[in-house]
Amino acid sequence: MSHNRSGSAADEDALERRYNEALRSSAGETQRRIAEQTANTWTTRSSLSMPRGGELVGRVALSGPSQDLDGASDFYIGTAYHDGGDYKVFSWTAEIACTYYRKSSSHHKLCDDVVGVRVLERRNGRIVGVEDELVGDVPRSDLFPKRNLAVPRAPVARPRAVPTPSPESRSPDISVHSAHESERLESSRPRLVPSRPPAPVTPSPPEEVPGPALRTPDLLRRQLSAPKTAAMSAVLATLQSDQYDAITRPAFESQVLQGHPGTGKTIIAAHRAAFLLSPEAPSGASPNGHVLILGPTTEYVEHVQGALRKLIDDDSKYEVKAIPSLLEELAQLPRSDVPTESFVWEDVSPDLARLIDLAFSNARAALDGAGERPTQSDVYAELLWLLNDPPPDGLEAEWVHYLRELPSTFQELCRRRVSSYRGLMAYIGARTTRLPNPGHVIVDEAQDIHPIEWEVLGRLGNRGGWTILGDLNQRRTDHTFGSWDEVARLLAIEDEDGRAPIQQLERGYRSTAQIMRFANQLLPSRDRRLYSLQNDGEVPRVVRSVSAREVPEMTIQQAEQLLGRVGAGTVAIITVSADMIRSVMVRRGWKADFGDPYTWREGERVLKLLPPERARGLEFDGVVVVEPADFPENVGRQGVLYTALTRANRLLTVVHHRPLPRGMKSNL
Repeated sequence: MSHNRSGSAADEDALERRYNEALRSSAGETQRRIAEQTANTWTTRSSLSMPRGGELVGRVALSGPSQDLDGASDFYIGTAYHDGGDYKVFSWTAEIACTYYRKSSSHHKLCDDVVGVRVLERRNGRIVGVEDELVGDVPRSDLFPKRNLAVPRAPVARPRAVPTPSPESRSPDISVHSAHESERLESSRPRLVPSRPPAPVTPSPPEEVPGPALRTPDLLRRQLSAPKTAAMSAVLATLQSDQYDAITRPAFESQVLQGHPGTGKTIIAAHRAAFLLSPEAPSGASPNGHVLILGPTTEYVEHVQGALRKLIDDDSKYEVKAIPSLLEELAQLPRSDVPTESFVWEDVSPDLARLIDLAFSNARAALDGAGERPTQSDVYAELLWLLNDPPPDGLEAEWVHYLRELPSTFQELCRRRVSSYRGLMAYIGARTTRLPNPGHVIVDEAQDIHPIEWEVLGRLGNRGGWTILGDLNQRRTDHTFGSWDEVARLLAIEDEDGRAPIQQLERGYRSTAQIMRFANQLLPSRDRRLYSLQNDGEVPRVVRSVSAREVPEMTIQQAEQLLGRVGAGTVAIITVSADMIRSVMVRRGWKADFGDPYTWREGERVLKLLPPERARGLEFDGVVVVEPADFPENVGRQGVLYTALTRANRLLTVVHHRPLPRGMKSNL
């Protein structure tokens, strides 16, 4: 069946504006009534968290009229519920949204009646296209009937027209996609803007898609290849069924999501927080109406906050923090945001937590039932006193040595501000402070959390459940757990077999197949399996300098070339030695942002200059990785370098003078 795609998009865009106006009007009226009720009281003025506007995500067609929908045969999925009389919108967090996302379990009763789904394509805040798919074997002639809508006149500053695909490349209006279809993208999709002819593209051979069938693969690939902004965006329209399944599990069902870079872990983290806080979600949302989201760096926090603000109306219901910041709050230290660096295993060992537990018990006993909680100084003093009064089973030699090397007082420990002591101080802080229940806890980039830090998180309370996301192949140090089973045992979230409740994420959304194939050289062959949805990328470029002195200048040249190619996209330089590169950037007219040494500007151009620990959890259209041989190894693997290489979505350049790491070839 054919229909006018541009006309359909205009109709849906017009309806969305009606939907927005209705939500704003409803929120304003409700707030007015609350204000009237409290105007003559001495109480604080009340407010109610309600959506001030909304977006339509998609549309669902049923085989016929449904009594559950007052006789309607189609309805919309959006960001908030609304009954418009001639149309109905249900929240993406409501159970009925399964009809649109088609998750693998707990189907809604209307799922069997679905005959078609329409996905709405957005650009610059407007609906610019539609993708329709048949569902099941019962076609309906009028899948999405045209509505009699008056399309508002477009504003004067119109968005640029969407290029019209040629007949040969245009996707069918109604299509059933198999796992092997849609390997070429439509010519109308946004592309990186080249300043010079691009390098030859080497498409990857078709692969079987793991997991459930892809939803609207053409639109998904267009969105994946579009230039990225600095902040992560919400992707409600193209969430895949396996992602939606992980997002919508009840809060008390803790889960561990293990996946290679770009498998959508951070997307799941942000959308799961929004689901658990939605008033329209089914039972099983966060038990105390709060969610704590933890990531590795402040850059990660800034990256995900854009999506969280879009998805969650009330920002008092959640916190998003960098792990170092949380630890320093508990330790009562000034914020430094320096990643934890452990020099010896004892710095981060779970056995250190057991010694602190013993010291806390001794400090509390010394108060002789006074009802007071021991202070951090009390517990630290008792920890050192274990050298004189060891536990019944004694102290092993390494712990005797470790305790003897600690500063003599807690105040001196604070003054040193050594990041290796952060876990010790934070755990003492967690034991001596009454902590509020954080609700459901979401931990992203969890592979880099040390055992003592997991002990701290466990002290926050797991009454609201856990969502843990990470990739053990990206571990930055030997001093973190090598198995999710160890994390699960510590947090007491094992499954019936005593194992971590792991879900493997196998689909690569972010990076092209060419970039992942290049980076996966660093992994053992058994860990290299990953299906990348972007098969049309360029082979990463490897540039070798004739001398080490030329590497910084060559790095900036390559980064500026990438900036010319990505248009409105983002570019980063990732290096373990940034000083010489900074000098070259200054000489070429680049200036660092005030208060942000990692963001550099030259006119309208913006570059990120990042050490590898600051790049975790981020993504960029183009990345220059400098001198791979300088990146540290851990556990016999190149986890730090692997993370750096996989920050690139579309374009990757490696600049080096020293030989590449073992097993890494410049041409594949």
